[in-house]
Amino acid sequence: MPADTRLLILISFSGVMLVAALSFLWKQGNNQSTPPHSATSNTTDAVTEPDTPPANQEQATKEIDLETYESTTYPELYGLRQEMIHQLQDLNTFFKQVGTWAETIPAQRPFLQQIIDIRWERSKQLQKAYLDLDHSRRAFWLHYHTGEDHHVRKMFDDEAIRLQKRIQDALGDSLAFQLAEADTIRKHLQSADELLKADKLPKPKKGQNPNTVFVPYSNQNRQRLIEVLTRKQENSILVNLNQLQQEEKQIRDKLAYMIEFQKINTDLLEETNLLILAWNKALIYNQYAQYRLLFATEALETTLLLGEPPNNRDYAWLLKELRELSPALLTQAEEERNVAAYSYNPAIDSQ
Repeated sequence: MPADTRLLILISFSGVMLVAALSFLWKQGNNQSTPPHSATSNTTDAVTEPDTPPANQEQATKEIDLETYESTTYPELYGLRQEMIHQLQDLNTFFKQVGTWAETIPAQRPFLQQIIDIRWERSKQLQKAYLDLDHSRRAFWLHYHTGEDHHVRKMFDDEAIRLQKRIQDALGDSLAFQLAEADTIRKHLQSADELLKADKLPKPKKGQNPNTVFVPYSNQNRQRLIEVLTRKQENSILVNLNQLQQEEKQIRDKLAYMIEFQKINTDLLEETNLLILAWNKALIYNQYAQYRLLFATEALETTLLLGEPPNNRDYAWLLKELRELSPALLTQAEEERNVAAYSYNPAIDSQ
């Protein structure tokens, strides 16, 4: 089956595929924005290309002839059209994959939603331009085979120039979307850098529990990111992250002990509750330090999924900051831990 015939199949299904692939992402609460489009029918994650029926063999052969004719007679038009096909295929691949990414990296969903919105609008413009182009070239091929071919070729010479301009405009618009995406990525990496440096907990919104100002990474997602750092031999980050994990376990053990202790020693209920509050605060700061390290790591990995190279300036800067600041994050968590660890003062307690 010719490449452009396959692309038309992809274009016809892309709107439905986008919603199906992202159903998990869009169904999350989290005050996510409504998807730009919706569909009521279900589909699989991949488009199965149908076999060409015997009755359509002649049509398929003519399509191949058109491809060959265009590439030899109008090479500039052909080259521009191939670039458009390449971009649409890349976008189609992204829309099939991003739903799985969103399920795996929930902390990055708001960022991914921004990328989805940009790429969806870019895809719509490219699709419209491609369909207009394909309609025109197939109409030319019809008249070329049924009309006076010299006249048809002469008329299409001017049409080819118009179509080249149409594609160039569409690719220019596509570049504008790509620049907007690059700016979105840059801002996201800068936000991750700012989070690394934010040693104080985010202020809770009105009526919000202070314990919910951030959502710690699940054990599964934390392990996944540790494996990423291990694979990349980021030992300077790993040593601090591992220490934070060990201290988290120690804090949890202490909290469990205190809860059991107060069940028996009811006369120390007030003192035990105060100590639980102190160690719970230490736990929160420990998790917050881990969250900031893991979020920055995940932000870097997400940009790679989107096709950004590791030598991207903002990527390289955030990685440098992550390596240099990880010891400071461990220190901040340990300072809060020490507040609880050194809280015993019998002279004050006896007053």
